[in-house]
Amino acid sequence: MIKVWVLLLCLMGSVSFVQGQVTYDAYGALTRSDQKEENIFLIFSGHDYQEGFEHILSVLAKHEIKGSFFFTGEFVRSNQELVKKIANEDHYIGAHSDQHLLYCDWGNRDSLLVDEQVIRQDIMDNLRALGNLGVHPDIFLPPYEWYNKKVVEIAGGLGQLTINFSSGTRSNADYTSPDMDNYVDSSTILESIFDYESKAGLNGFHLLIHPGTTPKREDKFYLQLEGLITRLEGKGYRFAKLSR
Repeated sequence: MIKVWVLLLCLMGSVSFVQGQVTYDAYGALTRSDQKEENIFLIFSGHDYQEGFEHILSVLAKHEIKGSFFFTGEFVRSNQELVKKIANEDHYIGAHSDQHLLYCDWGNRDSLLVDEQVIRQDIMDNLRALGNLGVHPDIFLPPYEWYNKKVVEIAGGLGQLTINFSSGTRSNADYTSPDMDNYVDSSTILESIFDYESKAGLNGFHLLIHPGTTPKREDKFYLQLEGLITRLEGKGYRFAKLSR
């Protein structure tokens, strides 16, 4: 059924589509889960940096919340004990590519920067690294959260459902540092989440947070996680991990 829906999306232009109460983007990625339920899905990705993981895990444990973590093969091989710990705590673990390659051109998204077979092998190597630790995921978060229909098709051929963060907040900018033109500070990110919630709600929202960032960014957004959770729980939201 998922493959059929992805095929339909590939034929229908460049806007988001709602199937029942879930949202897929024009490229076939699931960008928002069941909006009938007051669930928020916390998504964490790991590649270069990992200094915030212990803090995040302690906050999730305190609130008895399960998150969804997506790791590159490079990260898995360099942080095997951490990945096993996250798996043992029953969080979801998924693939995020092996080498964190930029698959698509930033300016011309339909243009692949690497060969299709390279993409396929990159995802397979990531899945193999996870499989070596006994983790066998079926959900894929593309590197840089940037992809096109062909990438989604390749991932689907490997049994992976492609997902992405929900648009509308600035949480995905928490990797930026003050030397970047697109820098966004944590207060602005936090405000954007609550502003969006007040206007549109967060049911089924995929909220992306980076557990590790460059040392140039001293204002770590993941340190706002407990306050964020507490405030949203006070509004009646629950937190769940992704699943198919």
